[in-house]
Order: sequence, then structure tokens, then C-alpha cells
Amino acid sequence: MQKLLTIVIPTYNMQNYLHRCLDSLLLSDKQMEQLEVLVVNDGSKDNSSLIAHEYETKYPNTFRVIDKENGNYGSCINRGLKEATGKYIKILDADDWFDTMNFEKYISFLAKTDADLVLSDFDYVYNDGSIQHHIHYGFDNQNVTLQDIATRKMVFLMHAVTYKTQNLRDINYHQTEGISYTDQEWIFLPMTTVKKIRYFGQVVYKYLIGREGQTMDPAVFYKNFSHEMKGTDTMMQQYENIASLVDKEHLEYLTWRLNTRIHLVYSAFLLKEGMTLGMESLNSFDAIMCERYPLSRNLASSMWISKRIPIRFIRSYRRFHSRNTPALLFYRMYIKFRKHQ
Repeated sequence: MQKLLTIVIPTYNMQNYLHRCLDSLLLSDKQMEQLEVLVVNDGSKDNSSLIAHEYETKYPNTFRVIDKENGNYGSCINRGLKEATGKYIKILDADDWFDTMNFEKYISFLAKTDADLVLSDFDYVYNDGSIQHHIHYGFDNQNVTLQDIATRKMVFLMHAVTYKTQNLRDINYHQTEGISYTDQEWIFLPMTTVKKIRYFGQVVYKYLIGREGQTMDPAVFYKNFSHEMKGTDTMMQQYENIASLVDKEHLEYLTWRLNTRIHLVYSAFLLKEGMTLGMESLNSFDAIMCERYPLSRNLASSMWISKRIPIRFIRSYRRFHSRNTPALLFYRMYIKFRKHQ
């Protein structure tokens, strides 16, 4: 019998968090039979594998451990997708967890629907479980379109997403391996396969923030910023290849997602005070964009700092290949002034 849902849990040195993560997936016997949980151990050097195997031993019809050599986040997603047997597939990071009561309802919801994509709300939480920020999409009904998502320009992360597994296999989906910050790829190219979307208007995913050493820790993020740039390069390449083949609704969504990614890269170099990233990295990235990705180049040229500050900051940078153009200097002076008001 086909499982209803496969949950892929990329795991690297998560012994302090894995029990909480896996415990949150323990449901009734009937619902556990509908679940497949793949703990993909990415060469952990701690007791992560041992902990995961405890659950595999106790719940052999639900939990399975895949021990592999280290290949970083994308390699875990690719392996999980390859071995998934569920109709649907969802990612759960090993330091995060699910709201168990709502997850029970979510399983029942999935069992009654047939969609390409199922969306759910999620929370940013601290280690003690207290909520830092609640993401509630608040769609008026359970039927949603990609245009609804793109128009609202909401916080849209992989935590909200469950795909029909076959959709990803139909496009031979492969996530970039060997680097971090590839979760944005999970909500980019796969969206081209999505036609029918259903919305489950409750929190399923609890996204941990504030953990020392996690990829979104600013110190770690900027240390590994080259990974962010490589992931953006992948998305630009995909955009160039697919833009002329998709309909208006899908193109609007892809353009929005790529815009946010490009903006993040350039703003890290050009808009941040005390910037420590070397400009030669940005110059090389921009040269590649201008040479290989004309659609992305044009998107970047027309990009504003924000709606409130309509300065085309990437176009300004390109005139001098410097972060000290008149427009950019004016912006940073403006920000300093606002801070001291």
C-alpha cells in the first residue's frame, strides 16, 4: 500500500534536537501507517544516527534511517526524493518539529484531497517553544492559485510546502549538492508543476530560530555567502530555461521568487553598513549574470531598493562597479539619519 506522506529529515549532528523532532511525528497507529519518515543522516559525527535508529527499531513501518556520506543539504533532499514512497512529500529539518495535534488534522486533510501542492501555516519559535513570529497566510478558502501567492508577496518558505511526489519526479528535480541555502530551490522550479493548490489554514511546522551555529545565524550566513550566490546562479539558469515555456501565472510567481533572491545577493554587498564581503565576488557574479542570463540581468537592472526607496541600486552599481556611487552613498546616509532620529 502506498504511503500518504513521506517526510524527509536531513540530519547532520543534531543529537540535541532529534528526539523532539521525531517525537512530534508520533501519531495514532492508523495515521502512523500512512506515514513514511526518512531520516537522512548526512555523515553525522555525533549520536544522530543512533537516535534515529531507535525510532526505526520501535516503529519499523514508519521510520527508516538512511546513513550516507556527507554531501550537505541538497544531497539529503535528493536521496529522500529518490526513495520516497508517499503520494506527498514534505521536508522537516532535524532541529525543527511539527505541531503534533495539527499534524494529525493535516494527515486527515491530505487523505481527502488530491492537489499538486498543499500549503500550511508555520511559526518561528525559540528553543523553549515560545513563538517569535506567526505566519498565517489567511486565504479566504482552501482553493488557492499561484497568483494569490505571488500577488500577496508573503513570507513563503519551504516550511509551508507539501508537494505531490510524482510532480517532482516528472521534472527530474535535483537540488544543488555540496552547499547550504538550497531550500529556496525547493520552492522555485517545482512550482512549475503546480496547478491545483489546497490550503490547510493551521500551523504544522515549528521553525526554530536563535540556535547558535544554524545556517541563518548572521555570522554563519555571511561566512558562507558564496553558497547563497551559487544557489541564485542555479535559479537564474532555471529561469532562463523555463521562462518562455510556462504560462503567465507561473512566470509571475517565478519572477517574484527570483527577484527576492537577486535582491538579497546585491543588497548584502551594496546596502549593508560594515559590509565585509569582498566586492570582487559581486563583480564576478554580476559579470556572469550579464553574460549568461539576459532575463535575470534585466530584472536586476530595474530593481528598486524598496517601494519606499525607489532607487535602482543595481543599475547604479553597474555604472561604476562600486558600492560608493552617489545613489548608494545617499541611501546609506539616509539610513544613518533615520537611525539617529
